[in-house]
Order: sequence, then C-alpha cells, then structure tokens
Amino acid sequence: MITQEQALAYASMDRHGVICKKLGYAAGLFVLGAELYVAPRELAQLRLDMLDVQEDYWRRFNGHLDSMLYETEKEHDGLLFRLKKDENPFPWVRQAIGHPPPNEGYCNVIRNDPAHPDFPDKSKFNISAWQSSFYARVEHKNKLSDHVASIPVSDGNGGLHFDIWRDCVLTWAKRLRPAHGLAGLSVVMNNRTTDEPYIYPTLKKYIGLDVQTPLDFTMETESVHNRIKCVNWLTILGDAILKELGGLAIIKNALEPECTLHPYPGGVMIQAGEAPRLGDVDVPGSSELLEPYRKVASLTKPVRFMDYKDLLFRVDEPLNDAEEAKKWVSRFD
Repeated sequence: MITQEQALAYASMDRHGVICKKLGYAAGLFVLGAELYVAPRELAQLRLDMLDVQEDYWRRFNGHLDSMLYETEKEHDGLLFRLKKDENPFPWVRQAIGHPPPNEGYCNVIRNDPAHPDFPDKSKFNISAWQSSFYARVEHKNKLSDHVASIPVSDGNGGLHFDIWRDCVLTWAKRLRPAHGLAGLSVVMNNRTTDEPYIYPTLKKYIGLDVQTPLDFTMETESVHNRIKCVNWLTILGDAILKELGGLAIIKNALEPECTLHPYPGGVMIQAGEAPRLGDVDVPGSSELLEPYRKVASLTKPVRFMDYKDLLFRVDEPLNDAEEAKKWVSRFD
C-alpha cells in the first residue's frame, strides 16, 4: 500500500521534480511517461492506428491540452492549431492527412503550453508534462515507429495518476500491438541537446526514472526490432519477444507474485509492483522497493538492446555517451 507520506512525496514531483541548469533554466521535468515502439508495418494504416491512440489521449486529458502540430498532404513541416474546448480535432485531422508521399513518415504532436509556478520567466521553462507525440516511419526504412506520451504524476486534487496511466498504456498497447515499450516515472527533457548532460546525474541518483529519448533509441537500434530499451514500472513485450523468452507461462513463473501480468492479444504488459518507484540511491531502504524492477530486468536481460555505438542521451566529457548508455540500461542488474 502507498502511505500518505509517500503519496505526498509523489505529488510533490510535479512542482519540485525540475532539473535545472545554469542561470535558472529548466532542462528536465519528472512525469509519468510512456514509450511504445512499433515494428514496421504498412504506413497508411499505422498513421490511423497512431491517431486512434492519440485521440484516446485527447479524450482522457483534453481539458489540459491547448495545441496540436500536425501534417497535411501539402504541409509536411506541420501546422500549429490551437485547440478549442471540447472540440475533437481528430476527424478533420484524418481528412487533412490526405495521401502524403509513400516514402515520407508522418508525425503529430498534441500538448499544452509549458507553465510552472516557480518559473515566472516563461523563457526559462519550456517543458510540457501534458504531451502525446508519435512518428510513423515508412515501412521500407525498416525502423521502429514510436508513440511517446506523458502526464503529471498527480491529478492536482490529492490523487495520483498511477491507475489511469496503467489503463492508458494497456489500452494503447492493445491498439498498436508494439514490439515493446515501457512506462512509469520518467524525465521529459527540454528539446535542446545541450541540456541533456544535466539529466544524467539525476538518472544516476533516481534509478527508477526513465528518460524519454525515442529518436536516439530508434536511430541506435536501426533494423533491430526485438530488443528492448530497458524496464520500468510497466514493461511491454510483444509476442515475438515473449516467445523468445519462453512464453507467458515461463514469465508468470519467474515474476509472480511480486509482479502482475496483463496479457492482451499481441503481447503482455508487466507491472513491477503496486506503484512506480524513484529508487533514490541515497535513501536507505529505497533500493529494496525496486526488487520487482530487478526481477523484470533479470528476465529480460537476454532481449535488452546493448549495441550502442553513439548515444541514448548525451553526457559530459570525459564520460563516453555509448558506454554510459550501456551502464544505465543495465542499472537493475
């Protein structure tokens, strides 16, 4: 059970979980995040599947969203649209897509304008906790497509978003049938690559945190679709990876009762414990709460992607980007 003290600590992440760099600029923000990686498939249908998932995000959280960046047949660089309250934009977005060239991918973003009570100068805070984005890649490129989303940890009224986030991720996995994915406490970054080195010290301190870097991960994996990034509170394994690990019965025997399995047509979502955990390495006993994460990491180690040649996120010299990525994805070993 989550104690009242723990619930307050979780809720405080929305305000205090900001990673700052010099001169008071925000480089990262703690959120509940999700990343779903989809193996290559026919692009026209994949675009529609991704839009269905994003529309589900909109239906659940539209009161917190105010803008969309979408592509059309004529505007491949994207059009920014200010959302109108309670007006579903997705029917006309599907129409606006038209018939784009078959050799070009498709991306879409829906979010809110960044704001934070501790950053009155809005130029210093450019990170949105409420965001859903996807990139549907063309099939012949043979790379993973991705859907990435986030919400704040708390609902602002004393409750936490854990249950609804678990339901979101399972619903989206059923729709997209991803090759793999993960969800839980995460860091969403400012889009400046120069800010990334400020993130790594936080990831080393709070080992329960993920960091959303889908572009870097898909660039590194290239044509490899059956190797996962790492594990989190929720870890999604598609049928191909599930079969490689021995099947559902083997996984159940290895993980229960510490972990809960949520099978669906196309794969399984593994829940590592009742609630996501930060895993502060400086707090005695905090590491013990991550034992379910370690069990999932041990089970999935044979299907973990380790062939980093460049980076998953940038680090400061003299550290090496690729070597630190390997250490970080292996942190639960």
